[in-house]
Amino acid sequence: MYSIKIISIVLFTLQAIENGATIDCDAPVNTANKESELLQKLLCNYDKSERPVKNHNTAVNVTMSMHVQNYDVSEGKATLYLNVWMSSSWKDEYLNWDRAEYSLDKVVIDSDDLWRPTFVAFHNIKSGNGANACGTHPCEVKQTGVVLCVTPCQYEALCVSDTVSWPFDSLKCTMFLGTWLQDVNQINISQNSNVSTRDIEVHHAEWMIKSVKKLHIFLPDNTSYPSLEYIFTMQRHVAIYAAILTPGFLMIIIDLAVLWMNSGSAERLYILCATCMGHFTFMEYLYWRLPYHGENVPRMLLFFRDSLIINVLLVAFTIILRQTAPKADSEERLVDKLAGRVASTTMGRVLLQIDDTVDAKQPATIDEENVDTDNSNKLRTDSFEGDTVNLVSDAPANDAPVTAPVVANHQRGSLVNAFLDRIMFISFLLCYVFMICSLLPKEVM
Repeated sequence: MYSIKIISIVLFTLQAIENGATIDCDAPVNTANKESELLQKLLCNYDKSERPVKNHNTAVNVTMSMHVQNYDVSEGKATLYLNVWMSSSWKDEYLNWDRAEYSLDKVVIDSDDLWRPTFVAFHNIKSGNGANACGTHPCEVKQTGVVLCVTPCQYEALCVSDTVSWPFDSLKCTMFLGTWLQDVNQINISQNSNVSTRDIEVHHAEWMIKSVKKLHIFLPDNTSYPSLEYIFTMQRHVAIYAAILTPGFLMIIIDLAVLWMNSGSAERLYILCATCMGHFTFMEYLYWRLPYHGENVPRMLLFFRDSLIINVLLVAFTIILRQTAPKADSEERLVDKLAGRVASTTMGRVLLQIDDTVDAKQPATIDEENVDTDNSNKLRTDSFEGDTVNLVSDAPANDAPVTAPVVANHQRGSLVNAFLDRIMFISFLLCYVFMICSLLPKEVM
């Protein structure tokens, strides 16, 4: 029990020495050095635990200016780490002198020897104590008593993000800085307080500070204690993501280009299966690349999910076309008539890539050729008189009906497949245009 009392007395004595004067008032004055003489006069009997006002009803007006030097962003912890120079200025009524007497406009005094306003960063979780966010640093004291301290500080701001627009998303980071025990009657934060990001020399690789807003507020729980609210709006750099997303969009271009290939070719089916597997792999890569905070699913992930569905539909569409080719004895279908109508126009022939020299020879043309052959044979027979019989002239007419339906059905099947491919191409192209427009942020739109 006695040892506890001794320790308490020692601690009380050390605290009194710390809060009391740091200059020996009984020491002889060095008149040769005006600065030493002035410091001894100013700090002798100076109590840094008391507010520097002669009237206790007067509030100390403090101006705060934050100069951001560099920063870092932790998306996993949703935290913005700031390294700043915090400039604070106030008037100390006990630290003034006559310039004519000392020929000095200002002196430099360590911040530990002066009264300083107690400002706490309420969101400093990493440091464990918001009051210890700033280090000690010499302060400049002018002859009028105006004190200017520029102190290095480390602050943390809590961020809120919505990853729906990734990689065009942004972070809104908020930091509160205010007094701890001194109310508005003791300390007043000046409206001239500001924040600046012009001193940043090395910017962050992934995030840039788009804007900073400073609000002079009172905390809702206790309106007697003034505070400053700093709101940092962070914008993600999207240049690197243009390279990351390039493979995914190349697969989309390949899917659309495949529709211009012959549906009966095996290469078309192989390419579609390869792009389908590529979609699976790319979506897995995006899953690990995307940040894990936010309640909603990013639209970019939904975009490639829908693109994967379109890819699977293309595979199914190609297989159906290969299995539903018209047979020799099949009747003309409605889609055959529509394809024929489109092919009869100039724009349709260009769209369906039909060669005029080949496709002009339709089944009706073949029948006309057979009729012409029959007529020529008949004329040749009639030119002879008597009972002469032509035995060779009937052979071409017997062979023509055998080959004509086969050629016609083959041409009709190719025409219908090309017609359906163009319809699917236009449909999926419009789907992708709509999907890409939904990806762009509203500022771009």
